[in-house]
Amino acid sequence: MLRRLVALCAGLAVLVATGCSRASSADVPAPRTAAADLGAAEVVRGAVYAERDSGPLALDLFLPEASGEPVPLVVYAHGGGWDAGERTLDADRRTAEALAAEQLLARGYAVATVDYRLTTVAPAPAQVVDVSDAVRWLQRNADRWGLDPDRVALWGASAGGHLVAQLGVATDDPAAPGGGLTGIRAVLDWFGPTDLSAEAQAKYTELTPYAEKVIVRLLGCLPAECPERAAAASPIEGVSGAEPPFLIQQGTADSLVPLEQSLDFAAELRRRGTTVQLHPYEGVDHGFGRGRQAELAVDALIAFVETHV
Repeated sequence: MLRRLVALCAGLAVLVATGCSRASSADVPAPRTAAADLGAAEVVRGAVYAERDSGPLALDLFLPEASGEPVPLVVYAHGGGWDAGERTLDADRRTAEALAAEQLLARGYAVATVDYRLTTVAPAPAQVVDVSDAVRWLQRNADRWGLDPDRVALWGASAGGHLVAQLGVATDDPAAPGGGLTGIRAVLDWFGPTDLSAEAQAKYTELTPYAEKVIVRLLGCLPAECPERAAAASPIEGVSGAEPPFLIQQGTADSLVPLEQSLDFAAELRRRGTTVQLHPYEGVDHGFGRGRQAELAVDALIAFVETHV
């Protein structure tokens, strides 16, 4: 797989120069820290976008300085194995996610962070439906906060990366759970699993007990026991060529999500004619941590958003 990665980084025109990123060990500056409230001009916290039997679902909306024009929007779905995590992106201002959100706000983008039902409450496809409903609610209420409903990026990390990838491949399929979103200009997938199929279960025999547990909670079964349900929850199975541009970022030493999933997903998107950038970060595990690699990942995300959104 490492040989394949080297070849990919050397030969694919879609990768930017930092695609295979390595931080120098010399003169590495102290990690950056985001400002309080991520530097937003206004923060709307706890806005309820949907009511479910399990209770309300809310989002936080961080708004940039007013420019007189509708502002583009980035919607973030948190990680946590679909069974944990929360939307409070600014709770720890040292994370790569907080740094990226701060940079987006500084450049005039609004950032929304959303709740979704965890698998302790409901199995798939509840999660992807919830994120989609949050996007639609924000678009319906765009005038209230000066948002541009036709300039939206979907961003997620880990389990959230999986959810936004699912929504990204279903923008042309209103019949799919959460499908048919409009105005999506980019999908930003940070180390999300993209293949939960029965074939993947057989292929990735190194699947950790944790990963197996959270997938069973998501699907209600092992993929081999419910292949159709597993395929429906696998973004790679839904690629049509009608997707918005994708940015995929992941560490080469990811111990929870096989890097090969991102390689295969990018290849399938590309084969169908979708614009895609893949950035593997050498030696990085699941997540980007708080050092130089995190800053490289943030810089790549900002560049991609400014190009496509």
